[in-house]
Amino acid sequence: MASPPASNTWERYAWAAGIVFVLALLSESVIAVGVGLTHDDSAAKIARGLHDHEQRLVVIACVSIVYAMAFVIYLWKLYHLLRGNPDQPNSLSTLVLVGGVLFVSLHAVSDIGITGMLGAKVASYSADHDQGVAYSLYYLTYALDSVGDVFGSLAFLATGLLSLRTAVLPRWLGWVALLTTPLLFLQGFGLGRVIATFGLILDLIGFLLLLIFVIGSSVAGTRRETAVPGVVARPS
Repeated sequence: MASPPASNTWERYAWAAGIVFVLALLSESVIAVGVGLTHDDSAAKIARGLHDHEQRLVVIACVSIVYAMAFVIYLWKLYHLLRGNPDQPNSLSTLVLVGGVLFVSLHAVSDIGITGMLGAKVASYSADHDQGVAYSLYYLTYALDSVGDVFGSLAFLATGLLSLRTAVLPRWLGWVALLTTPLLFLQGFGLGRVIATFGLILDLIGFLLLLIFVIGSSVAGTRRETAVPGVVARPS
C-alpha cells in the first residue's frame, strides 16, 4: 500500500491543533483555579492575591499563547472544510472565520496580554500602591472573555448550520454547535460574572460544549484526511 502524500500528513497535523487547543485551555484553567479569587472578594484581597500568584499568572499567559495559536490553525481547517467549493464558497463560512477570529483574539488579549501584564509588573505595583488597578484589570479579563464568547456564538451558529446542511461533519457535532450558540450569546448579558453570576454559569456550560465540538470535529477532520483518496467518508 502506498504511503499517504506528505500534504495529507500536514493536514492531519492541522486538525490536531484543535486537540492541542483543548488541552492547553484545560491546563490554563486548572492553573488559574490555584489563584483562588472570587467575585465577592474586595479590591484589597484581589490585589494581594494576584501579587501572591504572580508566577502563576505568567504561566497562565504562556500556556494561553499555545491555545491561541492552536485555535487559529484549527479555525483555518474548519473554515476550509465548511466553505465548500473555493470558486463558490458558502457565505455562512465567512461568519465562521470572522466570529472565530474575534473569539480567540479577545480571549488572547485577556489571557495573554492582561494576565501576563499583571503577573509581570502590575500586580506587584498595585498591591503596594493602588489596589484599584489590579482590581479593574482582573475584572476586565472576565469582560473581554465574555465579549469574545458573544462573537464566538456567531461562529458556532454558522458552524452548526453548515455542518447540518453539508454533512461534512457528523450530524451530532452540528447539534452540539447549535446548542453552544445560545449559551455563549446569553452569557454576555451577565458579562461573564461581572454583571451577574448567571453569566459565568452559562459560559461554563457553553465552553464545555465548545470543547466537545472542537475535539469531535478535530477527530472527524483527521479521519477525513486519512480516508482513501476518491472515497468520501460518511459522517456518523
